[in-house]
Amino acid sequence: MQVLALIATGAAVLASMPTVHGHGYIVDPAAQWADGYPNNGYGSTVDNEIWGVYDNSKYGYGVNGTLNFFKATFPTKGYDSLGAFIAKNQELYSSKTDADCGLTVYKDSARSELPASQLEYTGFTHTGPCEVWCDDTKVLFDYDCQTKYPDIPAKLPYDESKCANANRLTIYWLALHGDPWQVYTDCVWLEGGSGSGASTVDAGSSSSSTSTTTTAPSSNVSPSTNSSLSASTTSTTTAPSSATTDASASKETAGEASTSVNETPKTTTAPSTSMTEETTSVTEAPSPPATPTSAKCSRRN
Repeated sequence: MQVLALIATGAAVLASMPTVHGHGYIVDPAAQWADGYPNNGYGSTVDNEIWGVYDNSKYGYGVNGTLNFFKATFPTKGYDSLGAFIAKNQELYSSKTDADCGLTVYKDSARSELPASQLEYTGFTHTGPCEVWCDDTKVLFDYDCQTKYPDIPAKLPYDESKCANANRLTIYWLALHGDPWQVYTDCVWLEGGSGSGASTVDAGSSSSSTSTTTTAPSSNVSPSTNSSLSASTTSTTTAPSSATTDASASKETAGEASTSVNETPKTTTAPSTSMTEETTSVTEAPSPPATPTSAKCSRRN
């Protein structure tokens, strides 16, 4: 009985403690967190079949095959950065995930000082690319940061001159081991800076394709009848000021892949007068949902 009591007590103590972090997050400079303590869980995901199913005989198998496929395909898709790719294609995990900064938050009274020569990350425990920005200047990038920075914690040498007078440092890490791919984004607001700053990679906030919208006048139509249009809203991520207004922000299921990442419907706002309203007719080809086949890593709550 005493043994059972001790086990029960130990379980209760463990349950009361924050979940042990098993992935990775920025340590130096230190970030501020939505949960009040460092959170290494992924804040969003990207469909692992965004570019189709790759040929194993050409690229290999497992995560190394995925990495080879990513390295060969990514440069051909017109993205200037990993951050732009993530901003355009990510599916936010929950409503508390910020489109630009993941699970980190802006707190002007708690700015951090940049380290002299190297950044510190708890560790890149999965294969995949990472990238660091200071405001709109790219500081570093590598296709496989687990191999490039193998230490625990990981030490990332950087050119501090690229961060001179910077307001915000942002680090992206795309873990390719799972289905879907996992996105880890941390922001740190730096001493000497001012305000929260704009979207780090503005180019990623716009879609490369838009759907066709046709408007036709219609009388005596209540604006509420147009509510069905919300179903066509895509999950494309924009800067923090607009990302939270997207209807797709309500999708809070971990591992749910983005199904319409390259579409941004253009809709016409109905006039506010009671005399005449406009009904928009949106024609879109439905996109079948991409259901992840597995989850290699459990997401912390």
